[in-house]
Amino acid sequence: MQLLKKLENIVIRLSDNMSNVDDLLEPLRYNNLSNFLLTDVRTIGGGVFVEEDSLEHLRILDLVVKGYQSIHVPTFGHVIPNTQSIESGNISSVTNTKFIQPTNGQVIEVQALDMLSNASGTAIRVYLGDANTGGKVLLYDGTSGALPSGTTVSFNSIVPVFLPLKIAFGQELIIETLSSGSVDLDVQAMTIKRQQ
Repeated sequence: MQLLKKLENIVIRLSDNMSNVDDLLEPLRYNNLSNFLLTDVRTIGGGVFVEEDSLEHLRILDLVVKGYQSIHVPTFGHVIPNTQSIESGNISSVTNTKFIQPTNGQVIEVQALDMLSNASGTAIRVYLGDANTGGKVLLYDGTSGALPSGTTVSFNSIVPVFLPLKIAFGQELIIETLSSGSVDLDVQAMTIKRQQ
């Protein structure tokens, strides 16, 4: 009988610590905002049965929304000042190089892009890729003629110009190098963030 009473007390304590399915803040309680997806919200509305803490939860949710807006809305759709960066690297083999990959929640704008061939025979293609599916779309095909050594390709002067190019999280700028000889390609891009 005492064992049954102890188990009953444990079950009551566990149920007190369990989540309330009607809790308005449940989606945010144990989740980081960067992991929160709008698709996780199945329905809002329907029959309303006021819970004891509903108004307090709505006030807290309102503060979370206002805090997010104060950071992201002033720059939404515009460049974020002082976030410019020059991304650079060297490609030394025949490969597909994922050159720019925004992190979770980022949108990066590529404002300028150039490549310097340090070896004769390098040809390039530039793609915008989908990191989730592995698919890619051709932005520039430079395979009609291999670059002589010392040649710089500036994408600001190429027609059709695909710059400025906005790359969101889940997308990537891919540079494919092909060669009839050796590959030695210096790549640099001027970028600035539109969302972070």
